[in-house]
Order: sequence, then structure tokens, then C-alpha cells
Amino acid sequence: MAALTAAKVVKSRGITRNVKYLMAASTTCYQGGLICINSAGLATPAADVSGHKQCVGVAVASVTSAASGSYYVEVLEGEFLLAASAVAQAGVGAMAYAEDDQTVDDAGSSNEPVAGKIIEYVSSTSCWVRVGPNTAIA
Repeated sequence: MAALTAAKVVKSRGITRNVKYLMAASTTCYQGGLICINSAGLATPAADVSGHKQCVGVAVASVTSAASGSYYVEVLEGEFLLAASAVAQAGVGAMAYAEDDQTVDDAGSSNEPVAGKIIEYVSSTSCWVRVGPNTAIA
């Protein structure tokens, strides 16, 4: 799939907390999109980009930060039903990697940030993933 260009409703369960993160300047985070932390410690949409660390949650609402970089995005930590490019039942318990802000895979490339842990296989194109900074540890 391609990165989000509009807000999206994502099924969730087991939400553990809401957290706010300072956003990178001139960035748009869409509701329902995976949010990760970049090398500067700022929130940005998940992407297969060098320097992205790990996903910390899913955006509660769409936010576009100013060039000053003084905006915050609120994210939910918990379990989310996410689109997948290719996952298998054998991937349950393994790390999920973010290809973009709405798609995960169970075999990440060198630049894909960890999205979380696959906790339930639904089909080859969707799975439940536990997302949050404490679950994104390999």
C-alpha cells in the first residue's frame, strides 16, 4: 500500500494509553497512521526511511505541524488491525515492520522501523499488531 493521504479509521483493542509527541517540522501525521520517532527524536509518519527508530503508536487525529516544529501529535498505544504486504501465521509473535504509515510486514528491510509485535494473524494482508514503545523491542 501507499502512505496515507487522508485520515483513516483503524480498528483497535486493548488501548493502554495516550501519549503526545513533538512532531518534526512541516510534517503531516494522519489519523489512523503509524507514528514513529526519527533520528532527531521527533514524531513523523512511519516510513521505510533511514534514521527512523521505532513506531510509538497510531495517531488519534490528523495534525500538520508548522515550519517551527512546535506541534504535537497524540498517539494511542495498544493493538491495531493493520494492513500487511505479506504476513503468515508463522509470523505471530514476531516483530512487524512498518513499510509506510499504514502497512506492515513480518520481514523488514534495513530501513523499516519496528512497528510492534504481531499478535494475531487474520490473513496474508492483515494482522493485529501490538504497537507502542515497549512492544517495539526485538
